[in-house]
Amino acid sequence: MTGRLLLLTVSASIVSALSLSAQPVITELQPRGAQKGKPFTLTLAGRNLGEGAKIRSTMPASFTLLTPDQPAPIPGGPMQGEGRYATFLVEPTADLAAGVYPIRVVTSEGISNVQLFTVGAFPEFTEDESRPGALPNTNDSMEDAQGLPPPPFTLNGALRGPERDMFRLSARAGEKRVIEVEARRCGSAIDPLLEILDANARVIARSEDAPLLGLDARVEVAFPRDGDYYVVVRDARFSTQTANFYRLKVGSYAYPREVFPLGGRRGELVETSLGSETVTVDLRNASSNVHQVFVNVPGSPALPVPFAVGDDPELNAPVGDGVIDSPVTINARLAKADQVDRYTLRVPTGRAMTFRIQARELGTSKLMAVITVRDEKGNVLGRSGDEPLAEDLYNVNQSRTAGDPILRLQTPAGVNQVTVTVEDLALRGGPGYAYRLNVQPVAQDFRVILNSAFVNVPAEGSVAVPLTVLRQGFEDEIQLRVANAPKGLRVEGGYVVAGLPVKETPQNRNSRGVLVLTAEPGETFESLDLTVEGVARLPDGSMIVRKAEGPGMIVNVAGASEQGAVDRQRSLTAPWMGLELVTARTKPRAATLEVTMLDRTRMAEGDQIKFRWKWTLRDATQALPKTVSAEMVGSADVRVIDMQADAKDSSTGTFMMTTTRLTRPSKYDIYITGRLNLGGGEQEDIVSRPITVKVDEVGAGNAQTRSRP
Repeated sequence: MTGRLLLLTVSASIVSALSLSAQPVITELQPRGAQKGKPFTLTLAGRNLGEGAKIRSTMPASFTLLTPDQPAPIPGGPMQGEGRYATFLVEPTADLAAGVYPIRVVTSEGISNVQLFTVGAFPEFTEDESRPGALPNTNDSMEDAQGLPPPPFTLNGALRGPERDMFRLSARAGEKRVIEVEARRCGSAIDPLLEILDANARVIARSEDAPLLGLDARVEVAFPRDGDYYVVVRDARFSTQTANFYRLKVGSYAYPREVFPLGGRRGELVETSLGSETVTVDLRNASSNVHQVFVNVPGSPALPVPFAVGDDPELNAPVGDGVIDSPVTINARLAKADQVDRYTLRVPTGRAMTFRIQARELGTSKLMAVITVRDEKGNVLGRSGDEPLAEDLYNVNQSRTAGDPILRLQTPAGVNQVTVTVEDLALRGGPGYAYRLNVQPVAQDFRVILNSAFVNVPAEGSVAVPLTVLRQGFEDEIQLRVANAPKGLRVEGGYVVAGLPVKETPQNRNSRGVLVLTAEPGETFESLDLTVEGVARLPDGSMIVRKAEGPGMIVNVAGASEQGAVDRQRSLTAPWMGLELVTARTKPRAATLEVTMLDRTRMAEGDQIKFRWKWTLRDATQALPKTVSAEMVGSADVRVIDMQADAKDSSTGTFMMTTTRLTRPSKYDIYITGRLNLGGGEQEDIVSRPITVKVDEVGAGNAQTRSRP
């Protein structure tokens, strides 16, 4: 792009760890669930599910491939034309428990994404409209409602776009039933709304975002008279989702009606109320990277609910009027509307402190919390939960409801006691408005978050693995690494620039790093879970090591493409699976790509650094792009200009990167990416190995100084 100025932004330079070409992809499972204790067949639909595909899962079962490429259609519209099918005989072990299990496949082309499979306690059925070859919109009215069998049962269905599914259920007067929809908890993108109608189409029960279920729905109905009733399932926004399945469960059973407290301290036995019963949660062996476990009413066929795990001393409300020492986690709830909880805490004077709420993000509370901290005279020291959104360079999909509030502040000199208030943004309250308030001095710490759930590394090629560092008081440089890299896997890059970007705000404490993984020529390695770590040195010389946390899976939700999207439209992840960076080696790609630094010109306002890219093709007839994407990882105010392919040799070209006074002096990892069009709509992203470039502080003596690497 000769003469054009390209602003180097994260959105333009992020390279997905997923290949766009031949890696295996699972788009659908059929069925989505099964009754425990019985063998069943499982059909995977997607792309590149070739011969020899093997299932990888935590489900205690054997998986026998019956046919590697089954042409039978699976409902869901466009998904049917995307590729092939593989069917397995699944024979569970006797100890298979009800719950949600990850399913993925491994082939010679690498490892696939995760789809979730649910094991239930009731007999399983399939919606007629979801069967292979069925016509759409055949059960959208009371007249066409599909009849349901006598409870208990679980029905697997799907919503094909903005429709509603209607089912007819017979009941006797006074009969009580629990009716619920499992969707988001099982990896579906739909936001279910559940209604129960009588024979006159009057709504006798309705649920959306039921307590403890996140966005899923549940009602408990006492039917007033003998006769037929109608169960209606639809998406709350009538949206069209790719992951459009749901599980309708009907029966008479106990389930958690509350969780209080919402969590407990690592290393302890903790009692928590689930409404009808109190259970003991064993956190004595919870590892340092475990932030939640799951709890349930004993013997319940309902899916378990999350229970938070913390490290500080815990108190359960009521805590009285005395002064509370920190660090501490206080478990409480806003039991009624307009309630404002107040706590007096002893804090170290002049010390940086963190005040954090856990509630809505746990999935077991409806609280949209606002926290305020005041000194002994009533002066507001800080407030969080109702402030404008921060301008976050590394978060293009944030929203006001995208997280529980966190407040970091410095206690003024002479202040050793503060008052903290907790309230709901809309002044709501009730049994479902519990929270955890954690107060602690800001330690020099950080967390490392994997932005990818898995990665396939091409033979003799490279792939970029982006990570986000959540800084929690530590602002120095951090080096990312792979602790268990096998022979044949080269790990490069991973440098996280020290300090905060110049335009940083108090709400924005994220930094970016990118590891580049390369499969060495002639070497092979099996699929494995890579342990990614962040390593840094504290001021006292000691080392701090933090293990990266993975998303488990990523399911896109339609409507979540712009900043300000509400939380129900955010991508669905499953960090509770505890998966690390799942990695496999794949076949070579169509080319390799290299970047080199040519020269640098020191200007009065910054540097101009010239680079060359070079393609090496496996097929000389492959068309090459005229540009590449470039990233100086973690930099601010850097631009890419004068990108030009060589007029005589299309396999090479040059570009410039310019820095300014706003670019932090530091070393940086630089890598480039090029996208090849392979024909037939297939594409491959080719990633270079990284190089290191040092940016010096801009000074008067720097102008017009020219140097070569």
